[in-house]
Amino acid sequence: MARRPSGLLELPAYEGAIHIARFYLDRAGQAVRRLEKRGDDEALHDFRVSLRRLRTNLQAWEPYLATAVSTKLRRRIRDLAASTGSGRDVEVHLVWLDAQSADLSLAEKAGFEWLRSELETLREDGYARAVEQATTRFRKLDRRLRKRLARLEMAALGGGLNEGARFAEAVEHVLPDYAQRLDTLLSRVHSPGDVREGHRARIRAKHLRYVLEPIADDVADASRLVTRLQELQDLLGDLHDAQLLSAFVADLGRPANDPARTDARAGLARISGWLARDQATLFQRLRETWLGDRSAEFFADIEDLREELGSKDASEVEIERKYLLTGLPPFLVDRSSREIAQGYLPGSRLQERVRRVRWEGEEWYVRTVKVGSGIRRVELQEDADRSLFEVLWPLTSGRRVAKRRYRVPEAGLIWEIDEFTDRELVLAEVELPSEDVAPEVPEWLEPYVVREVTGDAEYINVNLAC
Repeated sequence: MARRPSGLLELPAYEGAIHIARFYLDRAGQAVRRLEKRGDDEALHDFRVSLRRLRTNLQAWEPYLATAVSTKLRRRIRDLAASTGSGRDVEVHLVWLDAQSADLSLAEKAGFEWLRSELETLREDGYARAVEQATTRFRKLDRRLRKRLARLEMAALGGGLNEGARFAEAVEHVLPDYAQRLDTLLSRVHSPGDVREGHRARIRAKHLRYVLEPIADDVADASRLVTRLQELQDLLGDLHDAQLLSAFVADLGRPANDPARTDARAGLARISGWLARDQATLFQRLRETWLGDRSAEFFADIEDLREELGSKDASEVEIERKYLLTGLPPFLVDRSSREIAQGYLPGSRLQERVRRVRWEGEEWYVRTVKVGSGIRRVELQEDADRSLFEVLWPLTSGRRVAKRRYRVPEAGLIWEIDEFTDRELVLAEVELPSEDVAPEVPEWLEPYVVREVTGDAEYINVNLAC
């Protein structure tokens, strides 16, 4: 079994991300070999989970791996993981069903056997397809990704990446986004019927857990937070499994499916009742442990961990340079980007900004106040929820901008390219560790630079807002 990486925090961010990627590639490869030998009931599950952890971490550390990992490659990992899902999901349903069989009456056995037969057929079909996908597509993907990671390591030796952000800073940077999205999704779960919202919250809990796991041995309380997320994930997972099986039973019991199976109706009705009971019980546990203000302590602990990873005072000072571009560099067109809508509240000396960010199917909200001008400014920022955003947003009427943001790592710095979608304007910004650092414009960006506009009032966002 591959050993989980540790001691990542002081490594360059790109190097920590590479260690994690290789670890999960190793884990997935081990699971594939177990699959080929047959007879290992957990091999498919371990393969699927390794791919999901791999994809989450590639996405989280995208700014530091961008030259090695494209959006297209991440989609291939996602699709391969998804192709293994049906067999494993049905296996979970069968385990639950067998646990209930002793409580069925003789008259209800026919429904049980019919349902079990249907699930077993689905399981066999799903497993056969999954094994074939795992053993062919994974090896090709594995070779390609390892080759790209190796090339990134070689390029880093001469590119200054070792002098850039540490992995601790990378974790500190992503934690607020991941935690805010989980908090927002949990706030939308109000009843067992909120299937989509509950499932999305489960996925987000998984993502946050996968980001924390590699540092669980190196940061106080990180392991406890991982355990809490595992508990939430299991609770939401059990609820989702019950919802899926309930829908399957309801569909199976419709007369049109098999008019001759009237003997099965009683058993299916009994099973539906059990599933409804389980959903109510699981949701009550969710309400008592996570919903409302019951998750406040957990999210406060996440913030404490974030502050432990970096300097809070330093994060409140923004040192950046800004450049006017002739257009968007073409290689960015197919890259992942964030859709940003931001508006400014009325004020003269104090400029407060509210922002909505959409990225890969999720959205979150931020309030920001900036003080100062030029290369160095103080930035005070906090997360907001949707309800507060909706109250403040109308107040920004006539003072808004909309843009698409791309993030690209270069020589230890992160370049942010903003393509405004409400006008013809493209700007590049780079945040610096100190005012003494003079960034070298990357080769891919240089042909598009018109001039530096740091401190130029015409290109400050609040002045662009209309």
